[in-house]
Parts: sequence; C-alpha cells; structure tokens
Amino acid sequence: MNLNKIIYAIEVSKTGSISKAAKNLYTSQPAISMAINDLEKELGFKIFERNQSGTQTTAKGLEYLIKCQDLISKYKEIQRQYAPDNRDISELRVSSQHFNFAVSAFMKLIDKYKDNSFKFYLKETTSLDAINHVENDYSDLAFIYINEPYRQAIFNLFKEKSLSYVTIAKVIPHVFINKDHPLANENLIKIDDLYNYPMIIYEQNDTEILPEEFVNLPDHKQVIYTQDRGTTLGLISNTNSFNVGTGCLHPNSGFPNIKTVKLENPENLSMDIGYVYKSSKNLSKLCKEYLSLTKRELVHCLPNF
Repeated sequence: MNLNKIIYAIEVSKTGSISKAAKNLYTSQPAISMAINDLEKELGFKIFERNQSGTQTTAKGLEYLIKCQDLISKYKEIQRQYAPDNRDISELRVSSQHFNFAVSAFMKLIDKYKDNSFKFYLKETTSLDAINHVENDYSDLAFIYINEPYRQAIFNLFKEKSLSYVTIAKVIPHVFINKDHPLANENLIKIDDLYNYPMIIYEQNDTEILPEEFVNLPDHKQVIYTQDRGTTLGLISNTNSFNVGTGCLHPNSGFPNIKTVKLENPENLSMDIGYVYKSSKNLSKLCKEYLSLTKRELVHCLPNF
C-alpha cells in the first residue's frame, strides 16, 4: 500500500476539503481524488462521504485513519533521521509570507545546486498557514513576521505547537509605492494621507486569526485584495495604490520603479522578521545553507531607518 495515499486521506480528513488538502500538500486535486479512490478500493470500504458541504470522514474511515496516523508520524521521523544530507536528490520545503529575500535566496540556492538533482518547494502563504505547514511537516521551515501587538499570542501558539522561532531582523512600518506616486517625495508619510489612495491588502481565509497587515486603516473606501507578492508589486508599480509592510524590497525584485517610505508611527510599533521550525527536528544541512543565503539576501532588502 502506498503511504502517500494514506497521507492524502489524513489531510482531507483534517481539512474536510480535497482542495484545501491539495493546497497544503503541494499537489493537485485530481491526484488526491484518484489516490483516495484507489485506497478505498484496496480497503473495500468508504473513507469519505462527499456532499455539498464538503468531504466528511465515515466512522470506519476515521477509525482507520487514526490508527494510520502513528504509522505516518513514525515513517516521517525515520525518513528524516536516516536520510543522509548528501542523498542523490536534495529536498527543501519552505513556506513564507510575502518576502523578496526568501525568493532571491531560493534563486541563489538553485544556482548552487544547478548540477545536482533536487526538489525545492517554496510556498507563499499567510502567517498561520506557514506555521501550520511546519507543524504538519509540509515545510521544513517558514518565514513570517510578528507584529508587536500579537507577539504574546503568537508565541503561545508556538509553544502549543512545539515550534521554535528565531528573529533575523526588526523593522518599522513602511509604505510601498511607485516612484511617480504623489507621496513619493515625502520622507515620512502620514496615515491620514493614505486614505486618498487605494490600499492593497493580502487576502486571508475567513478563519484566519493572525492579521497579515501591519497597519489597519478602518473605513478605507478603496481596498484591493491580492494573494501574492507579484500581483501586489505589479499593481503598486502601475497605479497609485499602496501597501503597508516591512519595507523589505530586494533591488532585483523586477519592479525598479517601486520604493518604500517610512510611515508615521506615533506608537513606535515594530515587527520581527524570523523563521519557524519544529523544535523536535534538527535542521538539515540544506536548510542551514538556505538560511545562510536568506540572511545575506535580507541585508539587501532592509530599509534604511
């Protein structure tokens, strides 16, 4: 029996959705549907019932998957413990919020391993999803930022999920705008001035509890929701829209006409940029190489303040 089929089924049971499971496992919905159908044929009973509200696990299916959970956990642990760092195929899985340096470091890593076989995964996502990816072994590590007001809640979450966090930079809020924007020549942008221009916000799931935005502008009349960094930077580059964030912008981002300007910050708020990993796991040699590259690339991205 293929263990991947069981892994797929466990994730569908957790999420109640084939589409969400596919997203979390970096695969396609048809691949998961086919694997589950094959598994149900092998077992001779239904693991799931499909209906309009989603995918529900049957009683017998749940009993089976609970027993398989320990098997899968032990299998993953054995794989990590005994797979040598110099194995034929190097594999790295990283989740990240919307950071240029994570991408540019990935490019450096790809170039370094250009003569080797490898499987590298970089998933751009929300902070909570990134944390969950590490907890569930979908990613080896995740880059997130932590807003000061939510620090304690997030660190409580790390403790609950047995995760470790390492800070690699501390930043203050900046506004991303294009160089022809009416506010481009300001040294400090006032919050009230932003209400005159469209605001870009990274879209979140309805159940998301950790905000992606560093500064909230209540009652803003023009809001654009995006899901990825490329779309956001493209909109900023070609319109008078803006986004508030870390101010981290790599010079090779592909958008040379975008700049960052300090945002008025009367409460002296700051945020940490860092990475999360599983406390019980030792980071692989490849993970450490990638972290070293990200720290170097981050230096090129940090705003001056």
